[in-house]
Parts: sequence; C-alpha cells; structure tokens
Amino acid sequence: MINDWPFEFPGAYWLDEKEEEAVLDAIRKRTLFRHYGPQKPVHVNRFEEEARKFYDVKYALAVNSGTGALATALQAFGIGPGDEVIMPSFVWISTVSTVVHQNAIPVICEIDDSFTIDPEDLEKKITPRTRLIVPVHMAGAPSNMAAIMEIAHRHNIPVLEDCAQANGGSFGGCKLGTFGDIGIFSLQTNKNITAGEGGLLVTNDRILYERAFAGHDMGFLFVDGQAFNPPSHAVMWPA
Repeated sequence: MINDWPFEFPGAYWLDEKEEEAVLDAIRKRTLFRHYGPQKPVHVNRFEEEARKFYDVKYALAVNSGTGALATALQAFGIGPGDEVIMPSFVWISTVSTVVHQNAIPVICEIDDSFTIDPEDLEKKITPRTRLIVPVHMAGAPSNMAAIMEIAHRHNIPVLEDCAQANGGSFGGCKLGTFGDIGIFSLQTNKNITAGEGGLLVTNDRILYERAFAGHDMGFLFVDGQAFNPPSHAVMWPA
C-alpha cells in the first residue's frame, strides 16, 4: 500500500486481495449478471446494501457508470422535451449531455466562490418550464445545499445531486447525495471509490426508485428486493 495519496486514479491504488477475491468468486460461480445465473449472484446486492447503510437511505441502485446514473435519474424524474434543467457552469460534460439526450434544455447557472452553483443566480434562472435543479459538487467541494433546498422547496422543484466527484463528502454534517430527491455517484477509476467503471443512485423516494430501476433494466419493476420474473410478470415503465 502506498503512503501518499496519489495524484490520479486514487481508488485504483486501494485495490487489494478483497477485490481480487470478489472478481474470482463471480467468475468461479459463472454468475456475472446481477440478477441471476448458475448460482445466486450476491456482490451487487451486497454493495447496494452497504450503500444504503453508508448513506442512511432507503434505496440504492448500482448502474454501469456515473453518466448512466444521471440518465437513469432523469428518466425517473420524467424529464423530457422542452423541460429546463438548471445546473452550474462548472461541470463535467455528462451532466449536460444526459439532459440533451432527453431532449431537455440545460440552463446554465453561475458559480460562487465554492466553484459550485450560486444560489442567488439559481433563483434568477427559474422559469415556469424549470423541472429540475442539479447541484454539482465538483472536485469534492459541496454546494450550499441549505440555500439550494430552500429555493427548490419554495418553487416545488425536485433536486438531483451530482456527487460524481464528491463520494463520501458532507455538508453541515449530512452526507452529500441525501439532500435532494436523488443523489448520484461515480465509481469510475479516477474516483476515490472505484469499480473501474460504475455508478450509484440513492433516494428515499420509493416511486423514484421504482422508476429508476425500470429505466435502468428494460422496464422491469423492482419491488421489495425482488425483480419480477419471468418477464411476462413485469410492469413496464411508463405504465
């Protein structure tokens, strides 16, 4: 184990025998899909269980990437053509591109001294077409979630926290990703917690979780820890 925190790829330097054994276990069991296989898969379910505990949330959903988590969340919120989504000017491209892929309109907000969304400018950017606010905690720096949530609640606009670069961070003693209606995280190799590539979505809203699960996996509905199987029993989203 290295003594100094690396300049790049921090999570990769913490991989050890535990990760190696987990990969080998999945291969030995020939069970590489998260839901089923020759033997019962366990690793993704265990990861989601630990995520629920760590973030103290009701629901956690592992996906293929942070970008995938953003896209899944936007589907859960029902973002579509013509909807306006407010985000800060300092972001990673995925925050913008996933909104564009939904045929929605990214609305760029100024940043403050934290290099995250400026609550004062946020208020100015809200219009009747605003459907979502996306604070982005860039480079581990938290947005002013107290001010942002006050504005969002006053205007009855949901909030999606982009915590791709702030996994484990907090604001006012509460973990980032738990202020908004949904929080997303990246597990890409340049993050402090990595699976090489991967993403995570957390929420306390059951309906948003069900929509997110349906959006990430062929429209299947996930209820009480079990996906409907066979597919003929699945409830598709949208219903």
